[in-house]
Parts: sequence; structure tokens; C-alpha cells
Amino acid sequence: MPEATDPSQEFPQRHAGLANLLVEFNQMKSFMDDPLIIVEGDGVRVRDHTGQWYIDGLSAVAAVQLGHRNQAIIAAMTEQLNKIALALPLYAASEPAIDLARRLVEITPGPLTHVKYASGGSEANEAAFKVARQYHSQTGHPGKYKIISRYRSYHGATMGALAASGGAARKLPYEPFPTGFLKVHPPDCYRCPFGLSYPECDVRCAEIVDDVIQAEGPESVAAFIAEPVSMSTDGFIAPPPEYFKILRDICDRHNVLLIFDEIITGFGRLGELFGADVYNTAPDMMTLGKGLSGGYAPLAALMMTTPIAEAFWGDPTDAVHFNGGHTYAGNPVACAAGLEAISQIVEGRALANGQTQGTRLRTGLEELADRYDQIGRVDGHGLLQGIEFVRDKSARTQFPPARLLCRKVGQTAKANGLIGRMGDHEFVLAPPLTSTSDEIDEMVAILDTSIAESLETFDG
Repeated sequence: MPEATDPSQEFPQRHAGLANLLVEFNQMKSFMDDPLIIVEGDGVRVRDHTGQWYIDGLSAVAAVQLGHRNQAIIAAMTEQLNKIALALPLYAASEPAIDLARRLVEITPGPLTHVKYASGGSEANEAAFKVARQYHSQTGHPGKYKIISRYRSYHGATMGALAASGGAARKLPYEPFPTGFLKVHPPDCYRCPFGLSYPECDVRCAEIVDDVIQAEGPESVAAFIAEPVSMSTDGFIAPPPEYFKILRDICDRHNVLLIFDEIITGFGRLGELFGADVYNTAPDMMTLGKGLSGGYAPLAALMMTTPIAEAFWGDPTDAVHFNGGHTYAGNPVACAAGLEAISQIVEGRALANGQTQGTRLRTGLEELADRYDQIGRVDGHGLLQGIEFVRDKSARTQFPPARLLCRKVGQTAKANGLIGRMGDHEFVLAPPLTSTSDEIDEMVAILDTSIAESLETFDG
């Protein structure tokens, strides 16, 4: 356990400004009753303002791949800060941005050859939609503008990214959205939306995309976007092995661009460098973020193939350039962090350790599922693993909104020193790739204790 510094005893005086803050996706009235204010981190652990340490079983939000207080990343950022912090983004590139672009082209799967930086995942996905529409317009297909995505997905909080997302709760307050966004059902083999069973289903969840494209008119569909593994409050879904290969073939037949949203799944999170590697499928575009900088600075990227990039290559009078950007996209300090983070993942032991610990975590969660009738399934890849709580294991029925066991388990786990992703029904763990065997075992043990304690008082 890291040595604790003196905890703050000044709340609410020390943190009076909390009343002026909106914390992401939180009802601030209840948050203020039991605030979580993180003041420091060390490895897989973080400490709050009261002095309590927690295991960060979520890597902040699947971003801090290499743990907190990583001195090599901090040193790389400090060195760059002593050179230049912001390098004339309207007129110039920086050396770290150039070096990172070359490194990304080296490690990403398939023929991804060009990089457009952003500050966060929402921005990267917005850029992907714009590129898809502009690409088709500039290659003789101006009518291709529709974006197909999936229900229960999450692609970001900005308007276009949210329009492509599939959860009603986060979307309803902001409707209506821009036109041209369509949805299909996700590849949920545990609770199939078509009432089928895998593999006899012939992966209907993928084949339905072909039906939708033809029904809409292929001449109007620009792209299909999907996360290799979905993780949101609306669901945790890992598709069957052939799902993306089928989508690749469908997209090729209809000149539809296939976009992988790897904001969460990239940089070793799934046991391979990217979800595209797990599913052995090369996308036309890939969005990256979170782990790209190890969680140490806002940094994201959109990658694309040469044919797409060439559509934006021309003289100033041609006006075919991509007409979008952000002040802090490709920030040199963030790119310096990205270069060091990638080095530790690819050239160090982090990727291999993540594979080993992912297997260990999966085994631990499956053992819990064997013991608790309330755990219906375990799913995921690598160090992105989740369990779904069910009211009836054989029928796979979920708990009603007023009796959500998962929420109770998540709150109990937090009180016991473990932070994970807590949805209505799924509890997800995504710890740093640097987690040790003992730390993985500790996470599973805390979760075990938390489930048992929650069941003692749960009125389900």
C-alpha cells in the first residue's frame, strides 16, 4: 500500500468549489452527499480526500493503461514542456506529433497510413463522420452520407458522436439530432435481440447490416461504426469471432467505410494491441484515445487508409483538404506522453503482462459466476472483463429498475476499496496493464466480499 500523505480535513472548506462543478454523468445533489475527490494515485491505486485508498479497477476510464504516477511518462512530458507546449497548430506541426504519427502507422493493423489528431474520443469520432462524408463527396458519391451504428453503443458526448450512440438515457435530453444516423441491434449472444442462438443463428446480427444498407439504398450510406467490445451503462457486449469479418465483406460490397471505435479497446486493453487484431479485421478508419497517452494528457487520433487520405490531397485552389481541427489536437506534450506510453506497451512488458493478467482476471470472475446464482455471464477480452447480474440465471431475466443488484454491489465494492464500471446490470473491470497477480486476486476477492455483503441485505 502506498504511504499516505496527510488527508485533507477541510471539506467542505477546502473543496467548497465542488458546489460549482458538474461531474460527468452524475446527479450532483447525490454526489455532494457522498463525494469522491481523488487527490493522488500510485500504480493501480488512488487516494481520496479522506485518506482512503482504492484499487482503480477501471484505469480511470480504461485510459491509465500503465498505472498512476508513471515516472517515465511524466519525465517525457516534462522534457517536452521545457521545449514548447503548443506549436502553432494552425500553421505548423511539432516533432512529437510527427514521431507519434509514424509510430502509430507502424503498430496499427492493416493499411492505416494517415493520422488526424484530436483532443478526445468524441472529437475523433466526429472527425471520422466528417471524413467519411467528405471522402465520398470528393470521390464521386456525394449522396453517401448516412452513418450506421448500433444500439447500446457509446461513441461520445458531442452531438454527432451522441447521435451515433445507442443509449436512450444519454440522448433523449438533446434530441432531435442531425439527420443521417441509423441503428442496428448489437451482437449480444447472451440476450439475442432476434431470439436466436449462436452459432445456429448464422450471425444474423451482422447480416442484418446488409439488409439495412440495401433498404436505405447503398448510394446513401457512407459508413458503419462499431466498438470491437462495447462498454457503457447500456451494456457490455463482445461479439462472436466472425462478426467483424462479415461486416468487412458487407461494407466492401456496398462501398461503405468500416470504422472501428477503439477509444476504449486500443493499446492492449483486449490482450492484443487493438480490437482489430483480436477480430482479425482491418477497418478503413480507426479512432483512438484514452490509452493513447496512457491517460496522462488529452489525446486522440483518427487513422485512415491511403485511398481515403488521397481524396484530401490537392493544391490550395482544389479546396479538398479536411476542413476541421481543434486547438489542442496533437499537442506536443500529449504526443510526448503518447510516444512513451506506446513504447512501454509495445517494447516493454505491459502488453504481455496484460495478456497474462487478463486470463487470471477472467478465471477469477468465472469462479465467482460458478458460486453465485446472480451472475448470469462473464464476458470480455484481456483486461476488459465484465459480469452481468441476473434475477434468474436459467431464464436470464434482469433485475427491475427499482431493484438493481449491480448498483448495490458497485457501491459496496467502492466502500470496500475497489472502483469498477457500474451499470444497471453489468459490473466491468478494466485495470491497468501493469497490474500484478496479487492485485488482480485482490480485486476479485473484494468483489467476492462485496457481492456476499450486498446479498445479505438485498431485497430482490
